[in-house]
Amino acid sequence: MTESLQTGGSMRRLEGFASPSWDDPFWHAVRMLVDIFKRKVPTEDEILPPLLAWEEQQVATFDSYLRRRSALVKPLAEYLSLRAELSSDLLGLMRSEEEAKEDFAAISTKQLQSYGTQMAHHQSSKALVATVEAITIEICARHGKTVNVNPQRRASAVADDHLWVSPRRLDGAFPGLSNPQALWEIKEYWGKTSGGSKMSDAIYECQLVGTELRAFEALHGVKIKHYALLDGRHQWSARISDLRRAVDLLYSGLLDELIVGREVLTTWPKVVEELCLEDVTL
Repeated sequence: MTESLQTGGSMRRLEGFASPSWDDPFWHAVRMLVDIFKRKVPTEDEILPPLLAWEEQQVATFDSYLRRRSALVKPLAEYLSLRAELSSDLLGLMRSEEEAKEDFAAISTKQLQSYGTQMAHHQSSKALVATVEAITIEICARHGKTVNVNPQRRASAVADDHLWVSPRRLDGAFPGLSNPQALWEIKEYWGKTSGGSKMSDAIYECQLVGTELRAFEALHGVKIKHYALLDGRHQWSARISDLRRAVDLLYSGLLDELIVGREVLTTWPKVVEELCLEDVTL
């Protein structure tokens, strides 16, 4: 198991892979290699030679790009191995819906709500959403801080004459939707069927928000922390490729932290505590 999870800490980037920024070509190279090798994790020796057999112009261009930058091959192979290992570790942290319900019942007496799915489909509970809300509200109240755990509008930030508005409504904002210090997205999927394209959509939604936040930060110096919380062992186990993309979002810096499964009970309270202590809002 990786060092970051062995220590019981949150899923943050290991120092060895923390240097490439979110817009570094390194991450585009990762994306292309994942597309070429699918679920296979290539070794350093496998990355370049097989590409010679590809005749498609796109792959040939990529092959030429890597050969001119051979120093990239080793770190690419190491990162692809790491992302596979981390995704396996993350899956081990995830819970079944019943486990998530039991964990929520241990911290709250409120009745869980369900997502509005068709009657013929599994009526998934909002166990992770409710747990995040309960923990966040309790800690913020203790510190005398405001928080929005059920945003009905988009978040926004202003820097001089520049404006950023989130591309979609998110699942939480601290201390509020206007000039937030932190935003988070919750992606819980329960039920007995295999996960589907909705999982890919969830990752792309996180990527879109993260990319816009980092671009705004790079241009205008406004830092807004971005968190994602995932759960649902059965469905995510059928979408390992999407779980690996979540690791990419973390390691490219589009996410500040990735919190998975039972970590909502151990890591998320620490995140909220840190936010409350760092808050300088008047």
